[in-house]
Amino acid sequence: MKKPFILACLVLSFISCSTDDTTTSETEENFYALTVGNSWVYEHQRRLNGASTEFENINVIDSVKIVGTEEINGETFFTFRTRTSGNEANQAFCSPNGEHFKHYRDSLGYLINEYGKVFYSRDDNQEFLIKSNNSFYLYTALAEGNEMISTTVGDFDCQWMEVYAREAPGTTPHDGRDRYYFAGGIGFIFNTSSYANSSLHTVERSLVSYEVQ
Repeated sequence: MKKPFILACLVLSFISCSTDDTTTSETEENFYALTVGNSWVYEHQRRLNGASTEFENINVIDSVKIVGTEEINGETFFTFRTRTSGNEANQAFCSPNGEHFKHYRDSLGYLINEYGKVFYSRDDNQEFLIKSNNSFYLYTALAEGNEMISTTVGDFDCQWMEVYAREAPGTTPHDGRDRYYFAGGIGFIFNTSSYANSSLHTVERSLVSYEVQ
C-alpha cells in the first residue's frame, strides 16, 4: 500500500518548481486584494477524529501581510510575509513557527508565483499542474459556482479552487481534495487540508481578522 501524503504540504512546496513565466498585466479590479499593507489573520481547526463532524481549535495562527513588492524577471510581484505561531508541536498541515515569504502577482486574472505556477484562476476552469515527480502529479482547477463561507468576521461569497493528486496524468484522482476560497476585494478566506487517501479533510484554516485597502 502506498503511504498517504499531505496535499496541503505539496501545495505549500509548489513554489520551488520552475516553469516558463506567462505574459502578464494586472487586471483593473483588485480581486486578490494585492495592495502593500493589507493583512489577514487565520486560525486552524482540526477534525476531532477521522469521521467526526466536529472541529477543535489547535491554537496555530498565521498572520499574513503584504510587506512590499519585488521585481523578478522584469515583473512586479507582491511579497507576502506569514508569521506562524502556536505550532510548537509541528502539527501536520500547519506551517512551522516563524516567518515565511511568498511572491505573487495577478496575471490577467491568474494568481501566479514567480515561477509562473498558477495558484488561483478567476475565470478559467482548466486543470493546472502545479507540482510533479515520479510518484504523483498535483493539480488545481476552478470549481463551478460560488459558495458562501461563514467566518467569525462575516459571510463571504467565494470562488474556490480544488487541489488534488493523481499517480500519473489521466489517471483517477486520489480521494483527498483540498479547497481554497477567495472573496473579491478581500482575498484568501478559507481552505481545507487533506490526506490524499481520505475523502474527509483533516484541518481547516479560516479568516479571523483582516485589514484591506
